[in-house]
Amino acid sequence: MSESTDNQIPSRWLCPVCKLKLNYLVGSWCCDNQHRFDRAKEGYVNLLLAQHKNSKDPGDNKDMVLARRSFLAEDHYLPLAKQVATLLTEVLGQVREPINVYDAGCGEGYYLAKIKQQLNLAGLSINASASDISKPAIQKAAKKHPDIAYAVASSFNLPVQNTSQDALIQVFAPSSAAEILRILKPQGWWLSVDPAPDHLFALKQQVYDTPQKHQLDNTVPEGFSLVSQTRLSFTMHLTRLEQRQNLLMMTPFYWTISAEKKQLLLDNLNLVNTDFDIKLMQKKPE
Repeated sequence: MSESTDNQIPSRWLCPVCKLKLNYLVGSWCCDNQHRFDRAKEGYVNLLLAQHKNSKDPGDNKDMVLARRSFLAEDHYLPLAKQVATLLTEVLGQVREPINVYDAGCGEGYYLAKIKQQLNLAGLSINASASDISKPAIQKAAKKHPDIAYAVASSFNLPVQNTSQDALIQVFAPSSAAEILRILKPQGWWLSVDPAPDHLFALKQQVYDTPQKHQLDNTVPEGFSLVSQTRLSFTMHLTRLEQRQNLLMMTPFYWTISAEKKQLLLDNLNLVNTDFDIKLMQKKPE
């Protein structure tokens, strides 16, 4: 079975049925057991089996994806993407190229695209691929970023081969440490971003009568060493109603806020502080 030579078509997807390598033929991916998965018109592949879905349409819905895409397109979170890219540039500079970078839970693809761009500017050659359980998110990501390979898949069942990735990023997404350990190369890098205590606290104050701050998770999963743990904070100026609405819609608070509090938030929330917990971990030598 011959593979495509198109460098935008990865050969490292795994068949979700039998875990064999998927090879790309015209219009679809196929394994040696003849399990076949069509390439969507946007360029992604759906590797999420029906029996692995926890609902009819898992993950963020279309409205949430559109709100996040509009908000991130204005680069409100660009300092975060730059910080992640800087950390990766420092540790990947000695890796033999091309460098495989994976985004687990990539959403509409903003962070990986920005990070890949900065790594390229630093002179690094990157093979970027990503997955998310939300089909609407992957559709938008694949259409906007054709130089990145995308699949619909669960972060608890990553569709790539063992020890195939030099680095994995995970931004505000659930994950399986065991799966990340499996797909990273020996001494590969895992960079995770989670909310720190003060993240979006001004927004939470508008939603809850007694808002609680996030708790930092300082645990390091088995098989990894913590290389660095840093905080990044900055203030966003939300001068337009649309910006405030998009921010609210891309958070879980959108589903719990009352109509009255929502209107107060949309009318008054002009300044919001971000607060990120960024952990850089390395896979321990075997």
